[in-house]
Amino acid sequence: TGKAFQSLNGSFTEPWLGGKRPNALTISVFSSRSFRNFFVADLNDNQRELLYITGASVGLGRRLLWPDDNFSIQTSINYQRYNLQNWRSDFLLTNGQSNNLSFTTTFARYSLDQPIYPRSGSNISLSVQITPPFSAIFNSSVDYSLANDSKKYKWAEYHKWKLKAEWFTSLGGKLVLRTSAKMGAMGYYNPDIGHSPFERDGIANFNLYGKDIIALRGYEATEVTRRTTNVGHPFYAKYTVELRYPLSLNPSSTIYALAFAEGGNSWATFKNFNPFDVNRSAGIGLRVFLPMFGTLGFDYGVGFDKNLPADDSVWKYISNRGRFNVVLGLEPE
Repeated sequence: TGKAFQSLNGSFTEPWLGGKRPNALTISVFSSRSFRNFFVADLNDNQRELLYITGASVGLGRRLLWPDDNFSIQTSINYQRYNLQNWRSDFLLTNGQSNNLSFTTTFARYSLDQPIYPRSGSNISLSVQITPPFSAIFNSSVDYSLANDSKKYKWAEYHKWKLKAEWFTSLGGKLVLRTSAKMGAMGYYNPDIGHSPFERDGIANFNLYGKDIIALRGYEATEVTRRTTNVGHPFYAKYTVELRYPLSLNPSSTIYALAFAEGGNSWATFKNFNPFDVNRSAGIGLRVFLPMFGTLGFDYGVGFDKNLPADDSVWKYISNRGRFNVVLGLEPE
């Protein structure tokens, strides 16, 4: 909680539903409030920038026996309600209310030898998130090409696909190579409505409900604006190559150093989608895993594709294009 953001979350998981492992039932609820210019004294209540989001989800996951024991499937029902007032960024909708009811299925294969510092195996998943075609069900006679945003986005509708694949390979001794690729795409049912104002993807280094944030080390959110926007894009791709070396493999304090190279970008239309047109970066980092806090990480990355004037020395190049990032709790996408 703070002056600009307040969040309340709760969840419950039954990992042995029906007495069988690993059938896992998860129920979660959350509520968040975001404020901008809320403490400016000369503004009245109608001029404030406010965003309220409440939501809940119910999910069931189970292990599959085919094609092998490493496969699993998870299905969930999710609901979020958005209330916006003068919220001039992050979403296509600025004022009004919107509902987001979706169904998500994730098909995954997990074969890592250990979760904290894996040396072999892979983690591959394909997820599909869909909403019903509300515009055809509730208001099939409405001309959405002329409707205002409040009516157009009263019920968000979309179908969303995400593919994630990462592999860990031992290079001898304790040195490990991690390679990963991630892609996402969002489609729509009604061309007069277009893409949903929520659940878009963005290449950035912050988080907000209603968006999938794909972290690109070495960049700030505003430094990728030549190819992306604050509201996010329906298509994205990201690739990472990372070398890891452990400094401590103690279960109560796992520490490892890393060097990385990665690239990523997002696109507004499928026509513009080009998986080889990415913003590139490289750098070094450190990860510390403590059971009490989770993952604590530090990265220093240099973005090679920032729109900055040419530098006359290597050190100025690194300094002007470098960015320091901190990871708290969970490793970002």
